[in-house]
Amino acid sequence: MPDDRIQRIQLLYDLTFQTPFHCGTGLRSGLIDRTIVRDAEGYLYVPGSTIKGALRMHCEWLAQLYAGADEDMRERINSPHEMKKALWSMGNRFTMITRIFGSQQHPGLLFFDDARQSEQEKQQYDGKERDDKGRYQRLQTDLYTQVRLHRPTRTSVDGALYTSEFGIKDFTFKGGITGWLKCTPVEVLDNEPSYSLLLLLAGLHMLDRLGSNRSTGKGRCSCNITELHFNGNTYTKTQWQPWLDHLDILSDYSSSGGDDEDDDRLDMEEV
Repeated sequence: MPDDRIQRIQLLYDLTFQTPFHCGTGLRSGLIDRTIVRDAEGYLYVPGSTIKGALRMHCEWLAQLYAGADEDMRERINSPHEMKKALWSMGNRFTMITRIFGSQQHPGLLFFDDARQSEQEKQQYDGKERDDKGRYQRLQTDLYTQVRLHRPTRTSVDGALYTSEFGIKDFTFKGGITGWLKCTPVEVLDNEPSYSLLLLLAGLHMLDRLGSNRSTGKGRCSCNITELHFNGNTYTKTQWQPWLDHLDILSDYSSSGGDDEDDDRLDMEEV
């Protein structure tokens, strides 16, 4: 049996955009066809679901890479949006991916918070008087007029002119991931992080684009992990960053027994 341990995780990070970005609502407002998400007070934020989806894509790519010649493992590392593979994998063993993000049978136990502006960031968009509040919030966004292209001919489509909102560049948001991970610890590394935690940290480092219009250079970002807590302890960057120099250890996940099928539901009495 694998030595699976339940690790209580709290991870905080800063998400900074180097280019304009668009996390859309799917709604229009007046002459703006594609609006950007805001909270109830009118401040921009990045939905946790957007971060989770992009992060899963990077983690899947890394897990596939380090699965190497293990074709069975590569087949089991699949996106939930691939219907046939998702059905085929029902009842199969757990992978590093499903331990982080959950599966159709077992929901994940990590919670991806929305990334929001700090109070200091918000203040620069507030007026000095109550009646002025909201006037400067428009400075959070720019408007871009775009046209939809007919790809085979590379010409514009008649009547397909639209206007989109984009958050301005150099925006920084603060986000967090909290919850539990149940996975096999990597005993050869200091402080014994689990395979899934190592994969999660590497995926966050790879996060480089979020939102729509990425093919046109929008949404370029970087993620800087500011705090890491697990097993009841706090780890500094100098303590956990060296783990990323040993990502090849992820290829040992199968041989460690870490993917054996077991009851992955968290027993709250163990925490």
